Formats: sequence, C-alpha cells, structure tokens
Amino acid sequence: MNFCLKKNCSDKFVLFTVLISFLIACLYVWKGIKTEFSLLAYIIIGMNILYVPFAILFSRSGFPFFYIIYSAFLIFSMAFEQTYLYNNYSALFIICVVIMIQPKIRIPAIILYFVLVTIAFALNEEILYHYFIHVVRSIWYIGLVDFVLSDKFRRKKLVLYEDERMILDQLCEGKVYQKEVEGFSENTVYRKLKAARERNGNVTREQLVDAYRNEKENASQE
Repeated sequence: MNFCLKKNCSDKFVLFTVLISFLIACLYVWKGIKTEFSLLAYIIIGMNILYVPFAILFSRSGFPFFYIIYSAFLIFSMAFEQTYLYNNYSALFIICVVIMIQPKIRIPAIILYFVLVTIAFALNEEILYHYFIHVVRSIWYIGLVDFVLSDKFRRKKLVLYEDERMILDQLCEGKVYQKEVEGFSENTVYRKLKAARERNGNVTREQLVDAYRNEKENASQE
C-alpha cells in the first residue's frame, strides 16, 4: 500500500486535481459560513472531499467515472440554485476531460450529459430556446474536441504520461517485444501503449514509437 500510495502521489496530475478539489471544498465551506449551508452545498463539499482519497487510491484509472458523477452534480446544483443553465458549460468541460482520458466511454458519457441537461432544464423551467442554444453549443464544443482528438489538427507534441514515456524510451532503445520492457508487466505495457495510441490520433504502435523518437531527437537539437 505504501508503494502504491507513493507511486500515485508522484503523479502531478493526481496531486493537481486533489489540491483543486480540496480548495473548492474549502471555498464552499467559506460560502456556507457567510450565507448558509444548503443541501447541495453539503453534497458538493462531500464530493470534493471524497475525491481526495478516491484519486490517491485509484489514480487515473478511476478519474473518468468520478468526473461523470461530479458533472451530474454540477448540472443539478445549477438547476436547483435557479441559475441560468443555457450559458453554463462547467459540466460539459468535465465531460470533455472524460472523453480525452477515456475515449472508450465517449458515447455513453455524451448521451448521459444530454439526458441530465434535459432533465435539469425541465426542473429549472427555463425557456425552450435557451435549451436549444445550450444543446447546439454543446454539440459544437464536443465536435471541436472530437476534431482535435481525431488528429485533424497536427500536434506539435505527443500527449503522454510519464509511465508511457518510460515504456517508449525502452522501445526506442531497440526492445521489440512488450515482454522485454523492464518495470512493467506485458499486460500493463499493452494497456498503456493502447491508451497512448488512442490519445494521439489512433496511430499504430510503430507510428507512435517513430513519432516519439523524432520528438526526442528534435528536443535534443534545440
């Protein structure tokens, strides 16, 4: 457990999101002290505090699912606080993060978002054209994210995590088979390379290794 905890805490992304989540919880506590604590305030504070051990224990593997739940709470918190939903895309931003982290659950996440938004708009009794403005803009934003992730824009740098770079370093050194990579099991190497390939435009393993090798060579020449 100590080794696992140390490994997860060394992940900068995990630490960043944990700190932000804790800060949000503190800000909502401050808001509650200055005004009053509503049921939704308690839920948001609880979600953000719960995120801290969740992120440390599950690291990136559990992020997408937690983010989907968190986006749902954001949607309904805005509805019940009687704020205008049509121009607020905080939850949609989180859904876009989910799509980037875990492309496999892209379609279910998008469908769930629009279902929850429809329910929230109905609960908030907003004007119908506000709903359609939000839906069309959401399709626009999701389309932009999908366009970029599909590699229709040329990336200057690969989007990789540190452990993926460690694996690619060894493959660039001439190791051909995944079982030859030191420090990771063969299944782990397969999973991480697959995730890296999907994140960087659904390239093949050979294309990913070549792109990483070229990136390293260009960085050394600068």
